[in-house]
Amino acid sequence: MSSPEPQPGQRVVIRYSDNGSPTDAVGSVAGTSADAVTVTTKRGPVTIARDAILLVHELPPAPTRPGALHQIVSAEDLQRIAASTWLPADSAWLNAENLRREELDDDATPLQAGWLLRANGGVTHRANSALPLADPGLPPETALDLVTAWYAERDAKPAFLIHSSAGTTDLAPACAAIAGHFRGAGLVPSTPSLVLTAATREVAAGAGRPSEAAPSGLEIVEHDEPHDLHFAAWGRPRGSAEHDAYRTLLLSPESRTFFSAVARRPDGSSSLVGVVRLAVSHKWAVISDLVVAPELRRRGAGRALVRAAAAGAAVRGVRSALVQVDAANEASLGLMASLGFTEHHRYWYAVAG
Repeated sequence: MSSPEPQPGQRVVIRYSDNGSPTDAVGSVAGTSADAVTVTTKRGPVTIARDAILLVHELPPAPTRPGALHQIVSAEDLQRIAASTWLPADSAWLNAENLRREELDDDATPLQAGWLLRANGGVTHRANSALPLADPGLPPETALDLVTAWYAERDAKPAFLIHSSAGTTDLAPACAAIAGHFRGAGLVPSTPSLVLTAATREVAAGAGRPSEAAPSGLEIVEHDEPHDLHFAAWGRPRGSAEHDAYRTLLLSPESRTFFSAVARRPDGSSSLVGVVRLAVSHKWAVISDLVVAPELRRRGAGRALVRAAAAGAAVRGVRSALVQVDAANEASLGLMASLGFTEHHRYWYAVAG
């Protein structure tokens, strides 16, 4: 079987031998085992023996309507993509089928459907909230009780990330089904954040590779590890109680790259100006953790770093990018809009009041 290894939740085309004839299965990977891969296709689930697989090719999420590629995917798909790039080790999928398998002591790979539960010792809202992506096949009250119990086992209070549908501020169906129960559970919504999307080549704005995004006086440097500036900017410097948990999140995606903007002076000295993270998942670029030294802002470093990340994605054949910005962060929203990003949908956190 060729790489990549199919992962639950990925949209793929798998070419396999069906009684000696090449056949394609196109859809989302529902589950994997040592012997087989199950793909949910338009015709229903197809289980393919691993020794029959000839080729695996990952696809971006399926379009939901005509339009530009970065605008026509669902909010659920983008939330799943974003979650995959900020995923703590302690996570689980809540759905009726997984509960049934637990009762039967079935060790098959859990279905990645329904609600994604995440816990990371309280470090970041995203990594410590439940994400409703689809109907879990359970009554809302039952599902909410199970979420509450799951977090209680971790000495934490339940929290949710709820989102709108694409192109509207109305809650997506899976979120709307549970939101009416939040008040009784003591959960209140936060202020909104926005998911913005764009074409990577438009954001790169002519930069054919990351280094070409640097304006005069700056150099873009690519590296595998986050810089100390990342941790200090978010209040989690090396040696702090939350440093390791935060570092784990930054490094959680399998495909990630960090870019730094470095100022080079005529005397040969240099200084770090800013950093950004690029993660690639499901054929999408997730650009996040943009940090510029406060005393050096509004000099083009932030723009250069986002352009560099977009160029780094484009040269890998990734055509679409997303960023997540607090709705109150006018400076970041203005920067992203000037680079071609537009609002796709919104999200909120429902947390204990």
